[in-house]
Amino acid sequence: MTEIEILALVSLGYILLFLMFTLINILNKNNLITNKLLSIIPFDLKSVLFYCFLLSLIGTLGSLYLSDIKNLEPCKYCWFERILLFPLVIIFFISWIKKEAFGILISIPFIILGLALSMYHYSIQLFPADDTCDIVNCSSPYIWELGFISIPLMAFFNFFGLLLILINYKILGEK
Repeated sequence: MTEIEILALVSLGYILLFLMFTLINILNKNNLITNKLLSIIPFDLKSVLFYCFLLSLIGTLGSLYLSDIKNLEPCKYCWFERILLFPLVIIFFISWIKKEAFGILISIPFIILGLALSMYHYSIQLFPADDTCDIVNCSSPYIWELGFISIPLMAFFNFFGLLLILINYKILGEK
């Protein structure tokens, strides 16, 4: 198994877990799974900001790994996704250090735009047009793991994971 397959599987795994956890909390925030998990893992403002910092950092490092080490040239949509992801590392890091919730408000437009752009980019790969983007074709995926996971989908998982962390923080509050 290559490192790209592992990256794809890990991104699919964590997004499924985040989604399941969020759905459980939407239905009942005082459930057994959440109570057990919160007794082990802190979920206050500082830890939520740290989790968001960590997830955005992993996404940034993964993106840089694919382009700089695996030599996968980013297309123009990949660059725009990076433009939306990279500042989140700084925003969440500063918010985490200062313990301020203002970073959450600042990050929401980046996350929403990143979700929309990465989903659009992924749809171009699912339904390619005859025209190309630039030097690098946006519609032909470098990576197609498990028959559906590409770089734009992994970017979507990263932005969606950040959104799910913030949704769970809003649902659970300062427990």
